[in-house]
Amino acid sequence: MQCENLDHKKYSYKNYSQLVSKIDSLCKDLDQVHPMERKIKFLLDIRGYFKLNAIKGSYLEFGSYQSEMQYAAYKILDETQMITSYVGLDTFEGEPEIEDNEKSFFPSLQSKDFDINYDNVSSFVSKYIGNKSFLIKGDFRKQETLDSIGKYTPVAVSVIDCNLFSSIEVSIDYTLKNIVQGGIIFIDDYFSNMHDGIPRIHLLFNKLISQNKAQIIQHSFYPPFAKSFIVYKE
Repeated sequence: MQCENLDHKKYSYKNYSQLVSKIDSLCKDLDQVHPMERKIKFLLDIRGYFKLNAIKGSYLEFGSYQSEMQYAAYKILDETQMITSYVGLDTFEGEPEIEDNEKSFFPSLQSKDFDINYDNVSSFVSKYIGNKSFLIKGDFRKQETLDSIGKYTPVAVSVIDCNLFSSIEVSIDYTLKNIVQGGIIFIDDYFSNMHDGIPRIHLLFNKLISQNKAQIIQHSFYPPFAKSFIVYKE
């Protein structure tokens, strides 16, 4: 039996206006309809993995902004009964002062971008996530902010969605030190800054993996920039 999807004659057009109409329709129908789409797809993809393999720990998000992904994680993952807490970290005052040596990483980024009202976010997570939701306010490049995460470890899912290269480095390093065996890291801007054809985060990630004596398994790619990994310790 001939596979219908491989029957090119079925999709031969007698005039190009039909072809154009069909392709235009596909471009619209298959396009991303919301900026959260890739993140929700990731959460849906890992739900069964966590439940089947009993991967238990906290959900930790570096750069939570409005906590929209924190809420989506609760909505999707809480039924697994594997996530102990949903934790969002942010300055809630926008980007910190950007050092000269970091400006090349995201040239369009400005200090105070992504400013958000902490009280509004806190009310949101309290109402829609409840007593499993926690916000940590501060610059997580500083040790006192990192110290406040300790009671929420070990980490089962780490979402790294911060913009400064120094923040990304601290987030990855902290995650690798505190993640459970088989836990997952999602790096939202993995492919957003290339250097000589290689993502700068890729080079950083490999260095930190080696330093923390960890191993990774490639999990998935979420266009346009995000990538996820399963982590296990030697």
